[in-house]
Amino acid sequence: MVINIGWGVGLGMILNGELFRGHNGFAGEFSHMPLFNNNKLCGCGKTGCLETETSLLVVIEKAVDGLRSGRLSGLAKNFPTGHFEQDYKAIITAALKGDQFAVELLSEVGYNIGRGVAILIHLMNPESIILSGRGAMAGKMLQAPIQQALNKDCIPRLSANTNVELSTLGYEAELIGSAVLVMESRVKENAKMAEKRKARKGISLEIN
Repeated sequence: MVINIGWGVGLGMILNGELFRGHNGFAGEFSHMPLFNNNKLCGCGKTGCLETETSLLVVIEKAVDGLRSGRLSGLAKNFPTGHFEQDYKAIITAALKGDQFAVELLSEVGYNIGRGVAILIHLMNPESIILSGRGAMAGKMLQAPIQQALNKDCIPRLSANTNVELSTLGYEAELIGSAVLVMESRVKENAKMAEKRKARKGISLEIN
């Protein structure tokens, strides 16, 4: 299972070597699992979704609120800049340098993602959980609290052999994955056309 941590929290499930799309293509809506009673409205129109506590946009919002309330941090005085890419990178950079406030923000996100991952493990018993996307830049800042949540919420025999790893592709995985889906779709389309041509040829031979 590949979890894409970004402006939302996406999920791709690889089952038997193929991307699992579900009955009509909507499998993997990890962001919208209702896990919290926080009365926060999600983009999907529901409240309490995983995304409302774990997206990078939420991390930025919590950083702003914390600084305004007087939390001490090494984040630049001009934070936030209004540019989301710069702001989330600033938080991750600060955390990797040991900034306590930034570490707390990312640890909370990791733990909450881990609560969702625990459900996935109980349902699917996957071999690997791969952390990808922009948020994966945080590395162990997310891995450790995710594992902490799994230790708390998972039945040990189910989670013992599931590895939580970091993608080596970073958020370029999104681009690569999109390209692969297009290629896969093209290959399937060509195969269908070849089958149709073969069928028409067979019918033509039978008539003759």
